[in-house]
Amino acid sequence: LLTLLLLVHYTPMAPGNYLISIKYGGPNHISGSPFKAKVTGSRLVSVTNASETSTLTVDPVLRSLGDSDASKVQIRGPGLSKASVGRRSSFSVDCSKAGKNMLQVGVYGPEVPCEEVLVKHMGGLQYNVSYLLNERGSYILVVKWGDDHVPGSPFHVSVP
Repeated sequence: LLTLLLLVHYTPMAPGNYLISIKYGGPNHISGSPFKAKVTGSRLVSVTNASETSTLTVDPVLRSLGDSDASKVQIRGPGLSKASVGRRSSFSVDCSKAGKNMLQVGVYGPEVPCEEVLVKHMGGLQYNVSYLLNERGSYILVVKWGDDHVPGSPFHVSVP
């Protein structure tokens, strides 16, 4: 019998009642899922009547990622600070000197999370990331290499 322990961290952006669904090997919930959570504390962003959904898919194959160092990730591009409504914003991420791990990117904004973030591996642990925002306001862009923020993350993106 092999037991797989997976530790996931998630930071809610606003207090409220949350449902946490955990699925494994397809569309089936694990026992007890979805779990109810009441989040208290201060708001990290301005939210009114929002519905937030985040998804993390984990390949059930065991893999050893080895040592990694998020501080060695290099990130650049205009999409790290500014974006325009209805126009795709982008930036590049170079993880080639940071060891092996998993790149995680999320964009959260004034009412709800960004509907789509595209991460394309270009080879050699180099990535192009793009996203499309449909509302004006201030957004939070999070970029992590494994469990750790890359230098500068979280970024604050303004959409005039």
